[in-house]
Amino acid sequence: MSVLPWLERLREWDEAGFHLINGSLRNRFFDLLMPFVGNKWNFALPAAILLGYVLLFRPKRDRIIAITAIVVILLTDETSQLLKDLFQRIRPCGVLNATACLRVRSFSFPSNHAANMFALAAFLSYTYSRSGLVWFLGAALVGYSRIYVGSHYPFDVLGGALWGVMVGLLGAAAVQRLLRSGPFQHWSVARDKRDRPVCGPDTLQ
Repeated sequence: MSVLPWLERLREWDEAGFHLINGSLRNRFFDLLMPFVGNKWNFALPAAILLGYVLLFRPKRDRIIAITAIVVILLTDETSQLLKDLFQRIRPCGVLNATACLRVRSFSFPSNHAANMFALAAFLSYTYSRSGLVWFLGAALVGYSRIYVGSHYPFDVLGGALWGVMVGLLGAAAVQRLLRSGPFQHWSVARDKRDRPVCGPDTLQ
């Protein structure tokens, strides 16, 4: 059985999803929100402030996680670019009549924005499980914004998300193994003992 009809069907679904998000679902609020969300430089200063706070004032474990998160994002971004050069998919603006079109010179598949954000979401969700939903919602919003502004097809975002989650989980597994080994393990155990509450009359009230 030939795979060409299935590939053609996937392409049709991808283009239909693009026109739905980029055209039919447009509204004034998203016209303001999505370009802002999709521009990484809008978050550069808050991210730098947060990183500085973690590196200066948070415990060693958090500092290690923060540095590893940067490595995960850089690795995801570089490998996503290699995949772009491999697949060489033309951006929607160069093929379709898009309602909104943000022209970018690089190729389309996968979306670096989606890959980077989902890598960060997977990494932080693994290490800080309580915040996982917030990170994934933020990543999904960024991915949606890339279709809304006309930079990517839905499958570009989906492919980037899957790739990012894989890299993020690998990074999380690596940092967890690092924290459990050698001096980091002794430091973690000592901290746990120091922070463990002592059972007594006051604590049981």
